[in-house]
Amino acid sequence: MTCARPEESRTWRADDAVHIDVRGLEPPEPMIAILQAIDSGEADTVLVAHLDREPIFLYPELDDRGWSHQLLESSCGSADCEDGVMVRMERWGP
Repeated sequence: MTCARPEESRTWRADDAVHIDVRGLEPPEPMIAILQAIDSGEADTVLVAHLDREPIFLYPELDDRGWSHQLLESSCGSADCEDGVMVRMERWGP
């Protein structure tokens, strides 16, 4: 999985998913940014979020929107993603 993101953007598209880096934002901004990406259609089927901490308050919101979630190993061989957590979210329905 690629973790490198363009310097100018918090969101980028990779082969595996749309990625959003919300590290460094104060709560509830990470959750708001993730839900906006989902609700706007920017993330159509799979979204990977790079976060400072596990977003436990996000999970019920994902369930309500028909998205599953899975914590991923945060290390991907790049210093850019060594800290924090990664959550893979996938839409389960149409």
